[in-house]
Amino acid sequence: MLLFIYYLNRKLVNTSSSNNFLEFLVWQWFRYGAIMGILIFTSVQIGIYNLVNCVIILLVIIAVDYIGLRNLRHPKTYYENTVRNNVQLLLKRMENEYPVKKWFQFTKRTKNTGKVSGLYILLLVIAISVITFASRVYFFKYDSYSLSPVWISDLETIVGFDLQQWFGGQSSVVGDLAYVNFYGKIANVTPEIALQSIGILESVLISVLIFWVVSKITASKQIAPTIAALIFAMVYTLSPLNIYFILQNRPIFLAMTFGLPVMVYYLKPGMLKMNKWQFFLSFLVVFVAIGLIDLFTLCILFPPFMFTGLFLAKKKSGNFKWVGLLSYILAVGLMFGLYVIIGLYFETDLKMFLHSNLLAVSSYTYIPQLVMNLDVLLRYYQIASGVAVVLLLAYTFIYKEDWRASFAFLIYFNLLLVLKSMNNAWIDDDLLTQGLSIFMPIVAGIGVAVLVRPFIGLFSKFSKWNPIIISLVFIGCVAIGVQSQQKNLGVLTESDPAQREVLEAYDNITRDYFPFSYAVVNNNMTQTLSTNKHFFMNYSDFIYDYPQQDSIYFKNIKNPKFIKEHPDEVIPKSVLVFVFDQEMAADSETYAENGELKPILMDQLALLKKRGRKVQLFYDNEHVKVYEIVNEPKSSRISDLIF
Repeated sequence: MLLFIYYLNRKLVNTSSSNNFLEFLVWQWFRYGAIMGILIFTSVQIGIYNLVNCVIILLVIIAVDYIGLRNLRHPKTYYENTVRNNVQLLLKRMENEYPVKKWFQFTKRTKNTGKVSGLYILLLVIAISVITFASRVYFFKYDSYSLSPVWISDLETIVGFDLQQWFGGQSSVVGDLAYVNFYGKIANVTPEIALQSIGILESVLISVLIFWVVSKITASKQIAPTIAALIFAMVYTLSPLNIYFILQNRPIFLAMTFGLPVMVYYLKPGMLKMNKWQFFLSFLVVFVAIGLIDLFTLCILFPPFMFTGLFLAKKKSGNFKWVGLLSYILAVGLMFGLYVIIGLYFETDLKMFLHSNLLAVSSYTYIPQLVMNLDVLLRYYQIASGVAVVLLLAYTFIYKEDWRASFAFLIYFNLLLVLKSMNNAWIDDDLLTQGLSIFMPIVAGIGVAVLVRPFIGLFSKFSKWNPIIISLVFIGCVAIGVQSQQKNLGVLTESDPAQREVLEAYDNITRDYFPFSYAVVNNNMTQTLSTNKHFFMNYSDFIYDYPQQDSIYFKNIKNPKFIKEHPDEVIPKSVLVFVFDQEMAADSETYAENGELKPILMDQLALLKKRGRKVQLFYDNEHVKVYEIVNEPKSSRISDLIF
């Protein structure tokens, strides 16, 4: 889908050869990703949130942005000069049998520009995305987040958006979960699958953005950015993230997918090619979106960078740095005003609201896979950044190059380390560590760029071999990363496999059965998974009440009058019963009680089968089985209803 949209953009909107896929992805996410967050928030507040409404409004915004307000004031002129000419050109090409391959050709760069092709960048982005995705998926077997109390709480919030509830009865910032809800809708996956996979997608986007950031702030356009992205993607033994919760969605990560472009554009505003008013509005929208996602990023991570940028923004940027700072201050003021109103509604004062949202309730400092103490690791990074600053100063005088952006990121990183050492009650150490996990690869990328800078002249002589060199660097980094981490990662303890099987079973049920035509029997903890999808019955009700309901219903099934007068006695067309392996569950804190119920549940199913009910195995895995009680044949599965 992204490639198709990029094709349309390159053909119809921005035909410049500099418009490669990476630039397109970053720019569109910076603009429309932020707008989407504000749109979801607004639509929930006025009670109209759903996929159709959001997509229609977003398409209108995109159309207005593409056409331009000036052209909207003169629609007739725009139609005659643009729309009609493009339609005539299209018809002319069709009549003249325009070659098919021409439709897929873009404007090529002129030779000897020193810039890589768009296809080359596209392949690098895909390779980085695949490696990040694969490495995160590998840790599914260690995942302790899925079906945990925190996961259940997040899922309840996600489901609440469909009920037009943003805060879910509590004054907390939940913008990241709003994106999860929308992602689930647009990808057509269940909320639980969206929640389970969003952490992977956030990491993929962060990896790509790290590549983009390093390529923009250093003289190295390929080697250093690739190494920096791969460090974040797969070097877990030097990453301050809890490996058991690596798949958990992190508000800081989502907020920084907007924050990283803001930082680069703030230092190099000429990249946006906007006037000051457009620059101000773009930054304001993005900062508001960040405020809806994560207050810690807006209020703690950004102030040091905004301060640093005032001194190190590009000289030729004019007053754009002040415009960016003004947009940040105004966005913070707007968010504080919004949260004051919310605090009054929930009877929570602003100080308590801010303090509760600047603390990590669900973050964990335990980092078992690190090869050294975190403080020692950060000290090494601090020393490396200091050496890089000295070398950059030398390069600035020797090569007469502008390394301001690199200086800004190195200084900013050290300011974050100062904040970490302050032990302030308003600065959560866990959240700050999450932020550092993003900037540590960037610092490493700058360090690599500093080391390879003296050899750029040599590399330029062999520019035609660049794809082979980068491929070798890529493969070498992946091989070294895998080989060097096997020992440390090999001692990790695998999580309860039943949790993954439960989610897989629920996904199969949701895809195969028509909503609210069936009930699921499981423990009370999983009731949230049934919200807005099907009826739920806990084990106690199934064991003690269901046999009597079954008897009464089938005794009067041919008596419409009784059914009409006693709707509470009507049972679902199908009932799906989760049965956990007894031996496995005995060793599981989560499913020990469920496993003990297996003999009782199997006796219950045998009783129903003896009564003539059809009982069949729907889902079969090593630790979890799901049995279907068919009360009304061909009335619940989607395939039966259609065919």
